Amino acid sequence: MSFLPARQAVQTCVLSRRWEDLWCSMPCISIDQQEFDMAALGNMNDLENARLMFHKAPSLEMFRFHVTRPYKFEVVSRWFRRGIMCCPAVVEISRSANTHCYVLPHLGPRGCCLRRLHLVAIYLDKTVMQHLSSACPVLEDLELDECFIDHPEISSTTLKHLMVKDYISYSGKVLMIAAPALVSLYLVSNAVQWNWGGVLLNDMPSLVNAKVYFKQDGPSDPPQVPCKILCSLINVRYLELSGLDTLRALNEDPDTFPTFSNLRTLLFNGCDLSDDFQMLVCFLNNTPSLEKLTLQYCKLPEGSKKRKIMENLERISIEYHDTLTFQCPNLKLIEIKYKQEDAHQLFSLLSGIWRNLRKTTIVLTEA
Repeated sequence: MSFLPARQAVQTCVLSRRWEDLWCSMPCISIDQQEFDMAALGNMNDLENARLMFHKAPSLEMFRFHVTRPYKFEVVSRWFRRGIMCCPAVVEISRSANTHCYVLPHLGPRGCCLRRLHLVAIYLDKTVMQHLSSACPVLEDLELDECFIDHPEISSTTLKHLMVKDYISYSGKVLMIAAPALVSLYLVSNAVQWNWGGVLLNDMPSLVNAKVYFKQDGPSDPPQVPCKILCSLINVRYLELSGLDTLRALNEDPDTFPTFSNLRTLLFNGCDLSDDFQMLVCFLNNTPSLEKLTLQYCKLPEGSKKRKIMENLERISIEYHDTLTFQCPNLKLIEIKYKQEDAHQLFSLLSGIWRNLRKTTIVLTEA
């Protein structure tokens, strides 16, 4: 019954009084405005008030709330507070793009059972962010998707999985993440607010998997200050870097480049390697345990496209063999996914770049 739409669940209970207790003890409550048209919003208010007030289960497995059209803020806040009073383990709150931005009310002591929180396009004020750790002492999974963060600081001693995607901060402050127990991190950030250096990560000794994607909507100048987050990712076993702007934002001096002693899998997805693979070489020289490298639809050096392949193949091989030297003794597999138009320059470069990887299997896959 928890998986039925709200109106259908209530209609089912009306048909049989034997199911009244079931309706009041459902382990999952889902409020979705899409079930009601504008004329029926008053009925929706009465229905959801009744569902939340008479709910008898000692705790909720999930509380899901989706707003699709403008509605009174005090009503929405009341629904949320009553849902939190049921001590849910999972909370999912989202809104459609054409609605007003709702402010997440304070979680209060009833957030003590919350293990997973997923918010989409919700405004988070300073108080909510500062009390996240104390109000949710067992929170392990946090997803913030296109949220407005007034005070961009995420602090939690219990958080294990974190996804921050396209956050917005009008103040332009640096996003600070302090989560020492974090196991997996997924960070997608837009250049409008991160300004190439707008992310700061504290030490994360338990971090195993990390995915980082820095992007921008249009062309811009190279970053003035690199984003210093690589040092916080040195313990990961899996690292995925995506987007044309990501490597530019993470640009590090080769002399101070951190060592990733535990890294086993490295994936570049759509990254810009037009710096003659210098950032790639920095990674390969500082990943002694790397076993698998994936280059997926990356941008190749522009110079290679201007050469005539057959006439300059030998010269290109010698050139890249001399400039690209690295030590990666445990590398077993290199997987390269490329587009058809990049085939010629890719094959010409391989003979020089991978000459010292005779024990490494190279798999080429055309899109």
